[in-house]
Amino acid sequence: MKVGMCLLGSVAFVACGDDDPDDGPAVEGLTVTPTSLSFTKDGGQKSISARAGQNVTASSDAAWCVVTIGEKTPTLKVTPINVTVEANTTTEQRTATITVKAGAESKTVSVTQEKGETKPDSNPDPSGNIKYDAKQVAKLMYPGWNLGNTMEAGSNTNSWKSVGVSTETAWQKTKTTKELINFIKAQGFKSVRIPCAWVMGHITDTNNCTIDPQWMARVKEIVSYCVDADLYVVLNQHWDGGWLEHDGFTANAAVALKKQQLTKVWTQIAEAFKDYDDHVIFAGLNEPGVGGAYQDNGKNIADDKLASRLAEYEQAFIDAVRATGGNNEYRVLVVQGPETNIDKTVKNNYCSKLNDKHTGRLMMEVHFYDPYQFTMMNKDESLEKMWYYWGKDNTGSDANRNANSNYTENYVKNQMAKLKTAFVDNGIPVIIGEFGANQRFAIGQDPIHDASIKAWYAAVTSYAINNGCIPYAWDTNSGNGMSIIDRSNIKVLNTNMMTGVTEGVAAAKWPY
Repeated sequence: MKVGMCLLGSVAFVACGDDDPDDGPAVEGLTVTPTSLSFTKDGGQKSISARAGQNVTASSDAAWCVVTIGEKTPTLKVTPINVTVEANTTTEQRTATITVKAGAESKTVSVTQEKGETKPDSNPDPSGNIKYDAKQVAKLMYPGWNLGNTMEAGSNTNSWKSVGVSTETAWQKTKTTKELINFIKAQGFKSVRIPCAWVMGHITDTNNCTIDPQWMARVKEIVSYCVDADLYVVLNQHWDGGWLEHDGFTANAAVALKKQQLTKVWTQIAEAFKDYDDHVIFAGLNEPGVGGAYQDNGKNIADDKLASRLAEYEQAFIDAVRATGGNNEYRVLVVQGPETNIDKTVKNNYCSKLNDKHTGRLMMEVHFYDPYQFTMMNKDESLEKMWYYWGKDNTGSDANRNANSNYTENYVKNQMAKLKTAFVDNGIPVIIGEFGANQRFAIGQDPIHDASIKAWYAAVTSYAINNGCIPYAWDTNSGNGMSIIDRSNIKVLNTNMMTGVTEGVAAAKWPY
């Protein structure tokens, strides 16, 4: 008997073998050493070794952790596996699992890396309260969840009036609590979009556009629930009865007056949230132009003119926020595409018309409810039928209820890729501010429909993230349709949707 030693990386292996070095030692089973590795935030390379009588393979479940197989040492039956870890630019510790296989056997090695320190951009906030620019913060925000049908609820007849804080439960029955927000965090969501009405039901002085202080206090309370839970917040100026998103896009709109009103509203919001750090992000509008056609003498005007009008309003929003100073000087802001429609937004990209005093602080917003026949259509039409089934693996016996193959996974993938090319690759992250599909039948009633809902949510989530877009699931708390969370009982209501989001995140890789 003689002892052989092989030094691989920082690990020494001792093996006992036969006297004949050509045959090597007898090997029983697969052994891997060490079974765990740790890296600093700067990353680097380390080695592990696998000893087996058969060929060895290895794989990693994380893109930032790469494994390569070295040359096997014949006499010791030892195969070196090099592990290369990228620098961690996130603010969280991360883990990966390496799986080593030899024949039918497999072993795992756990990899941990300490949290990184995000490098400041070339235009940093000197106060240090706003640490991230748009690209940096975007990768910390996915996936997102909408507090839908809540702070934006009300009645069109209440525009420019004050009706109190009770509108929070006008469209759904549950008052928002800290426990609910903590539960949202526990489901894996990283940010919350709060659609919020200001003009509709919460103005105490029309001439000055004065926001009801009690309403402002309630909104701040909910925002603080989120920030305390380390959730990022997107707070917007929502539909509000169409005072701007509809009336502001007609040919005879009082544009100057609308801009003044928008400035007054956003100045108050910005002042109220000035002391919040970069966990709070402002979104100027919601779905501009959706409420009514932008028309001239009764005919639709080209979308490029809608985009030009929109640029004027978004500029007023940006200027109002920046003028309040403090943390708002550098706060990340979100502007919306025309009708938040992907194709119209890509085709009519108006970002070059916007002027922000600091670079890298803007995001673009679109919404995604496609294909309509599957997600939202609620009755059959003469030329179109509702689709109950979606995805390449989900086909029902009734062909009329199956989604057209042109609008399944590849369609979602291509739509998100358009946003990456137009915006993300040019330094402007995108939020998919709303996405959702109606659950048409009780869970369990139609398994193929259940699978379709799950597949759709997974596809939208994963393809959005892969292309640098932050997906925000729409949630109404209505007990059906697009309700994911039962807010009254604080539990997951629709497992199809929730599992789809979770699986979509797991399958995705942020592009930078």
